[in-house]
Amino acid sequence: MMKKYYLNLFIALLGVVGFTACSSDDDDYQWATVTGNQVYFSNQLPSSYNISNKTNSFVVPINRVKTDEAITVNLSHTDGTGFFNVPSTVSFAAGESVANITVTYDPEKVAYDENHKDTISIASTDYTTIYGASSYAFSAMMASPYVLLGNGVLSDAFWGFTTSVQIYQNQEQPNTFRIFGGWNPVDNGNQDDYLQITILQPGDVVAGQTITSSDLVYWSEDFNTGYHHSTYDADILVCHPYGFTSTKDQSMWLHNKVNAYQADGVTPGEIQLAPFYYMNGVGGWNYTQNDKQIVITFPGYDPKDYSINLEYLGRLTTVGDSDYAQVYIGMGEDLEFVKYGVADDLDALYAKLTADADPEGWLTTSGPVNWGLEETGNYNFLAVGFAGGEPVSAEVTTIRFTSSHDFAPKFNPVGIGTFTYTQYWEGDDEDLTISKAEGTNTYRISHWGNDVNFDFTWDPTTNKCTVAEQFIGTQYENYGDVFVSDLPSYDEESTYDDFPCYYDPDTKTFTFTLIYYVGAGYLAYGTETFTVEWNEATAAPKHVVKKSFNVSPTFTTPKKHIRNANKARFTQEKRTF
Repeated sequence: MMKKYYLNLFIALLGVVGFTACSSDDDDYQWATVTGNQVYFSNQLPSSYNISNKTNSFVVPINRVKTDEAITVNLSHTDGTGFFNVPSTVSFAAGESVANITVTYDPEKVAYDENHKDTISIASTDYTTIYGASSYAFSAMMASPYVLLGNGVLSDAFWGFTTSVQIYQNQEQPNTFRIFGGWNPVDNGNQDDYLQITILQPGDVVAGQTITSSDLVYWSEDFNTGYHHSTYDADILVCHPYGFTSTKDQSMWLHNKVNAYQADGVTPGEIQLAPFYYMNGVGGWNYTQNDKQIVITFPGYDPKDYSINLEYLGRLTTVGDSDYAQVYIGMGEDLEFVKYGVADDLDALYAKLTADADPEGWLTTSGPVNWGLEETGNYNFLAVGFAGGEPVSAEVTTIRFTSSHDFAPKFNPVGIGTFTYTQYWEGDDEDLTISKAEGTNTYRISHWGNDVNFDFTWDPTTNKCTVAEQFIGTQYENYGDVFVSDLPSYDEESTYDDFPCYYDPDTKTFTFTLIYYVGAGYLAYGTETFTVEWNEATAAPKHVVKKSFNVSPTFTTPKKHIRNANKARFTQEKRTF
């Protein structure tokens, strides 16, 4: 191509000479001739190269005009980063107009989107030509394999926000995605650029484990949300469960998953993350077993609301003394109808409810429904949602039902006492009446706590007290009703030998090992006492078994503790690597 350019220029010069030949002033002018090999870089060379971490070189051709002899030409290059290795010479064989040099680089130094520049020059002007380039400037880069899918939506229940995100997909590994801008609403300046996630399938191996479940979502790098916790002087990270001892096994990752795919069956429509919100060296909040803690909706996905929300409203008793469990069923807007029922065997009930898709007689709008029950007990209430003639969702709740036909015992006052609070409240509550139910070992302290009854059973022959779950008459911040019970009733790993409730006849004092809690976790636990002055007419039992108890045990299975940092599920568990 360079030869053609040179000849065209020569023809153009002849045209100029012919046009001016009539001038006598130019009769004796001698035109300059170009000599030498005339080595040059073609103007057709690319200005940039696509490089890879799987290769280590590319070829640059160098041209010359005169080809009758073999020559070696010195080269120089200016690479400020030292990324490229360029030969110091190029050699032409006799008769050869083009010679190639190989530019090399270290593939281990190749990173996505890093642009490297260099300029190769012919070192001696003895070999150059005025009609061609004596130097060649170029750049080289490995382009990121990620392409923008579009804007999605991320919601995080920990902070309670929803925000727009950009989602990129790796074209080389289509199951890997990058989420940009997810925690902008809480960023104080240190937020990472993106969260990179991978969708796993059975047979994949990560974190030393062979995956057995489909559609798990995994990320190996902790994501800094940019939120700096001033109390702990630490940033809050979003961490995958694999990094913690209690959630290291993949059986604890099941709440990190793809909830739905799009129409192509490959691109996710919605995924959910259940992370450990962690502060390095401090601890954090364990939400690894939560569904929809973080929800990411991908661009192009039109989610359907097939949700079912169940709320037990309580017992309904008719004028004919028939008892019903009343349950409110909230239907997602894309459900057509809901079938429901009560049974011990949920699999059999589900099969029965889904045997046909006839909406006749079933719930078609959100509202309360009644299910007749006769006996006190715990019942499984199952609701199945339908759309398009198919079952699309299901939800279960436990109904703790108390029959109106149960015998209501009569309580008779047996004494006055002082209850000493040390846990949820602190202080003495004096002049509380204690009553006993006729024919039973059930006792009741009236006007206890926030003016409610405190019921417990006590058997003098074993000196064992039990305190079943009961409402204390108040709510805790945003967590709802607060309940109290003895520790073994709350935690199946605890025993009455380790956490006793008993009566000391010498001091006339009941000692209870109590725990106060809400649905999200416990608030406090420890011993509290009630000292009684028995009525003369109903003296205390005379035959009380006395036992020695350790009344200050260590609670070996601490669960979620709300009081720490005013967030549920705070723990001081540290990363395991």
